[in-house]
Amino acid sequence: MEMLQNNAGLEDMIMELLNSLSAVKDLSELNCQAGNEKELIRNALAILIQNQDMERCSLFLLNEQGVLVNLTGISTSERVGEKGHKSLEFEIGEGIIGAAALTGELQHCVNCAEDERFASNKEQKHIDIPGSIISVPIFTGKDLVAVLNISHPQAYHFNDWHIRMLGIYKNMLGQLITNYRLFQEMELQIEKRTAKLEKALVDLNLLKEHFKSISMIDQLTGLHNRHYFYEQAEIAIANTKRYGQSLCLLILDLDHFKDVNDLYGHGFGDEVLIKISTVLKQQVRGSDILIRYGGEEFIVIFTKTSCTNGKIFAERIRKEVELLKWEKEGFVQTTSVGLYCLSTECCSSDSFDIKINKLIHFADTALYKAKYQGRNKVVVFNEQMLEK
Repeated sequence: MEMLQNNAGLEDMIMELLNSLSAVKDLSELNCQAGNEKELIRNALAILIQNQDMERCSLFLLNEQGVLVNLTGISTSERVGEKGHKSLEFEIGEGIIGAAALTGELQHCVNCAEDERFASNKEQKHIDIPGSIISVPIFTGKDLVAVLNISHPQAYHFNDWHIRMLGIYKNMLGQLITNYRLFQEMELQIEKRTAKLEKALVDLNLLKEHFKSISMIDQLTGLHNRHYFYEQAEIAIANTKRYGQSLCLLILDLDHFKDVNDLYGHGFGDEVLIKISTVLKQQVRGSDILIRYGGEEFIVIFTKTSCTNGKIFAERIRKEVELLKWEKEGFVQTTSVGLYCLSTECCSSDSFDIKINKLIHFADTALYKAKYQGRNKVVVFNEQMLEK
């Protein structure tokens, strides 16, 4: 009989050891990236309930006001936890839980019905009294963060084995909470850094666009320059070919502009360029392309414009420039215009494969003809000009 009892006791010890090892293993595998701290702790308590002979596990978290507040709890009969129950709170030093926090040591109430520490707690008078309780303080480093409280309906239930294992569990729970909070802090820092990097990237792109815009703007007249022109011109030509539309390219050159600078100075010359740029802006549409090509030369591409209308627009610009009023008495500024039309009414389909530099060359040829014929004229390009 004694041998059977010894064997039974040995089997119980082996089962307790296996259950404890299972609890340690499962606790070590808990993912600290839980949705929130309560969920993480609840999962940890569920592991203790499943692997140890406990009726109930609860964790009391120390808040910023120095009060121990029941974060969550789980029992063998109530798997859903604390729903429907008032959350318990303990001051440091109050009851067994408060004593564990105050002393930093495990508190064991072997028989709650006869233990003054349990009976002195005002909150516990309103709940069912368990048989026995163990409260264990949990630390992260040297800082108290919580108290683990386990209970059983039978008095004198917990033994030395439970106490030894709770020493291991409390350390693991402390490390679990530490890892979770470090992970949350890391996530917060990553979010902040990411937000800063995203803002820096936005600022960098804005700065990049700003400098790109500056590089494409003529600082004197405010018009786009040739850096902007070529990309936009290729798009305009491609659309003209694709949709069977027409466009007209005009090169405008201010007549005798070198003489203007020599006679009146570069300051007045700049004033002339600015004023004529304003006239050009007024004569073009939003879909057209207008640039200062360099020096006293300007280029306009009238999109979706027939050759007939291109001549009308060019002549209107020429007249507007000639009619400008100036502070210098008797001063008149004229312009010569070379015009090239890419249109189905005057070009073969093969002509639409032309590159922008060729268009500029043809318009420039017409411009040269306008100057040769006495300036202040609009001349439209034709193939005979190339022969001459």
